Amino acid sequence: MTGYYGRPIVKPPEWTALIPAYFWAGGLAGTCATLALAARARKRHGLARTLVLGAAAGCAASALCLIGDLKKPQRFANMLRVFKPTSPMSVGTYIFSAFGAASTAAAISEITGVARPAGRVAETVAGAIGPFMSVYTSVLLGDTVMPAWHYGRKALPLLFAATSASTAGAVGLCFAPAEERGLARRLALIGSIAVRVALERLHRELGDVQGEPYRRGLAGALARLAAGYNIAGALLIARNSEATARGGGVFLLAGGLAERFAVFHAGKQSAKDPKYVIAAQSYER
Repeated sequence: MTGYYGRPIVKPPEWTALIPAYFWAGGLAGTCATLALAARARKRHGLARTLVLGAAAGCAASALCLIGDLKKPQRFANMLRVFKPTSPMSVGTYIFSAFGAASTAAAISEITGVARPAGRVAETVAGAIGPFMSVYTSVLLGDTVMPAWHYGRKALPLLFAATSASTAGAVGLCFAPAEERGLARRLALIGSIAVRVALERLHRELGDVQGEPYRRGLAGALARLAAGYNIAGALLIARNSEATARGGGVFLLAGGLAERFAVFHAGKQSAKDPKYVIAAQSYER
């Protein structure tokens, strides 16, 4: 199938590779902040400190990737001039800004020891916003016209939540004190299993034709790489060994990043091939 004059029916996004990195770092940051609240409530202060700093670092990396793709920092600032509840991008901009301010304030207080009560309040705010931070980018993708994203819009938030959970748990495994890693280990295992479940739901939602971009080309290769990393990470973590915990965490971090890139390239591939647009329209009729 071809479009008019051999061109795609849907214009592929012009986003660079910084965008899936922005998705990954932001999702990781959001769940780190929420897990930090749980760790603090259980008096695992070493783990909480690691996750608070991880949330701030992830948010900073995500912001750098986003601004780098936008080319001009003022373009992000311009999005704050208007709040449009019907626009996932507009709502996401405010979620990102509020989370960034709260997570940064919490991290500064944690490092310096200054204004600890205010730091705990900021930590609580970041943790409360964290779940929205972890998945809002998947809603943004589902709101586009790229077939592989739009027709998987119900399952994508589950996949993003699962990868955010596995990678946030991995941060705790890699950097938290060994005696306080239990909570992070459990979240990492649950997240790695949830990734598989979410992927199965995504492929069922898309069907055979619309699911092809996730199985072929660069997206398919990245998806298989992500699956391998996630399985290896889960197996290493399941051994509950100090020697394998960090290795498992590294694999899960790499698996989450590869999965974000797989989703990104699947959307681009589905836009470039008119078959997916035409097939979707035929099905809807």
